[in-house]
Amino acid sequence: MAKAKKVVPVVTGKFPEVGTFTEKKALQKHYKGLSDAEVMEWVALEGLTVKDYGNPSINRMRACMAVLYLHFPAEAPKAKEKSKYAEYSLEKLVEMAVEHSVPVEVTDNERILRMRTIMALRAHKVIV
Repeated sequence: MAKAKKVVPVVTGKFPEVGTFTEKKALQKHYKGLSDAEVMEWVALEGLTVKDYGNPSINRMRACMAVLYLHFPAEAPKAKEKSKYAEYSLEKLVEMAVEHSVPVEVTDNERILRMRTIMALRAHKVIV
């Protein structure tokens, strides 16, 4: 059986300011060594709000995440790439299918009809 390692906090008795840690791992190692009460005190000191989930383990995890995101803000989501066929309207796609006699299964949902039309046109090498 493996012996558990004791985590020694980097800074004892203090709540480090934003910018003290240069790596997430160091901050995570620091708050691992704090008690639940100390983590909650840190969250209150920073003015962060954490929803109470009724489970001490989840509450601690959410509080630690709030502190982590304060020190290391989450990256903004990447912009969604524009669709390869965004330049074609549904009407234009249907015209192309009719013009080239490409069979397309018809449906009431425009989004599904668009997808089926594109797939049929691609299968018949009308569009690439």
